[in-house]
Amino acid sequence: LERDIAFGFAKISVLLSESLHRVVALDTASKGRVVWSRTLHPGATWHRLVHGGQFISVNDPHGNGGVNDHEVLSVSYVEKGGVSSHIEWTCFDGLTGKEFSRQVDEISKAPIQVVPLRSSSHHHHDTSKSCRQVALLVHSDKTTTVVPDTARSYAIVNEALAASENGLYVHHLDKSTGAFEALLVQKDSGAGHADSFKLVTVGTTLFDPKQERIINVVYPRRGETILSPTTILGDDALLLKYLNPNLIVVVSEATPEFSSNVAYHEGSDATADVFFNALHSVGAVAGQKRKPVGASAPGAEVATSSSSPQAPTLFVSLVDSVSGRILHRASHAHALAPGLAGCKRIHVPAVISENWVVYSFFNQRTRRTDVGVLTLHEGMIDKKGITMFRSPDQELTFSSLESSKPIVLSKVYSMPKPVTSIGVTMTKAGISSKQFLFATGSDQVVSIDRRMLDPRRPNGELKDSEKMEGLVRYSPLLPIIPLRTPSHVYEVSSVKGITSSAANVESQSLVIAHGGPDVFFARLAPSKGFDLLPDDFNRLLLSMVLVGLIVLLHVIQRMNKKKMVLSNWS
Repeated sequence: LERDIAFGFAKISVLLSESLHRVVALDTASKGRVVWSRTLHPGATWHRLVHGGQFISVNDPHGNGGVNDHEVLSVSYVEKGGVSSHIEWTCFDGLTGKEFSRQVDEISKAPIQVVPLRSSSHHHHDTSKSCRQVALLVHSDKTTTVVPDTARSYAIVNEALAASENGLYVHHLDKSTGAFEALLVQKDSGAGHADSFKLVTVGTTLFDPKQERIINVVYPRRGETILSPTTILGDDALLLKYLNPNLIVVVSEATPEFSSNVAYHEGSDATADVFFNALHSVGAVAGQKRKPVGASAPGAEVATSSSSPQAPTLFVSLVDSVSGRILHRASHAHALAPGLAGCKRIHVPAVISENWVVYSFFNQRTRRTDVGVLTLHEGMIDKKGITMFRSPDQELTFSSLESSKPIVLSKVYSMPKPVTSIGVTMTKAGISSKQFLFATGSDQVVSIDRRMLDPRRPNGELKDSEKMEGLVRYSPLLPIIPLRTPSHVYEVSSVKGITSSAANVESQSLVIAHGGPDVFFARLAPSKGFDLLPDDFNRLLLSMVLVGLIVLLHVIQRMNKKKMVLSNWS
């Protein structure tokens, strides 16, 4: 236990169950022992656990707003018949469950966004309502509420506004209307309250609800350490990563109306959607000859089948949450069969790691699970592009409003089992190789090395430079290796989320799978335990060797001293 605490293996995992209206803390070092639990408001519409902030450091030694800090804020929204509502919040210690403060605040409009903010000061305030964890609630009428409603909380919001030269940005995505709105938080000098804030619209984007329906929104992980902003290729060239902390992934499925408009009817080379016809150049594609339909007499004209592009049923959009711009948009066909009897709504889990986006969906045509991979890049620098006398022109600062869109590399792989959730390992300094974790429909948690998902895997024979880089030849099927199955023989059912945390040693990553009746925890070593001694290490032999060396050194010193004395007398 002492080693687990020293190396950061012992963690307290705080989990929220919205269906049971409870918060439970589990000790990962004691096989999931329940340390404490607390009951939230049973009539609340939703609950949120607010932790950390937007301007924090993962390696903060004093816990000043780090992602592993102890203070947690629970926020519960309670509706009262549509007339009035209130927010019930509680600030407590995540390690012990000790309650610091608690209050109920009346609000007029329902919150649409909860923004976590964190104090950079380690000292507690004198008031009993002191809480270093703050939540900024954005309401549907573009007003804001600060929770807790104390002077220190407003000071923390002001500190967040001044932490960046560009200010504090929030956003709202309405899944029913498909409207995405990027907002800038500013101080409202015209309001009666001295510490009032207003929201200014910066950018908007519309996902047309007649064509697509939003089914999932994925955010990047806070506190992820990035080792290098470049990837060194086999020929010593540099591939620049597109690192945008404001990137979010919006997954949407095609509506039945859109699918019927872009469907090809028998005997027709066009669809009812004019834009879709112009985009795919149906006339040019239909003129290409394909495999003969059937046999024919010698010399007779062979009937050929026309090729029609498949209508997309799944869209993956990369959106900048500050500017509201769509940076990239990928589409897939056969991800859903509209109108099919008994067809369930599509499920697309996704994860963002550095400049990688990984998602999965079930392919109706191949009857397999497809895994889509997107890597974002700014460009490439030749191996001779950086010398003592020459350096490329690079922007030193990144701007979501002005920087150009990324260059996207993509690849699609297949898995033999359905995927319910995707995660990725996290280490302290980001030196260890990453592994993507997949929760399968067979109640297992499997890991796949990131190199197996690289979209740059070549289709042909590997070149010498590709071998030096460690690339593997492309194969559409991702193998599930039993030795790389963290869950081993255990069944982890209905996993909805996989969360990872870094330990105090670089080689280890702590992973917890949750969401269903089972909670699974494991300690993984993506690059093996290069900075740890194995459990079967012979410490007794090492101690004996060290003692023998010390005794030998002492004997040699005495012999040398005696020899020096005799030589001096002689």
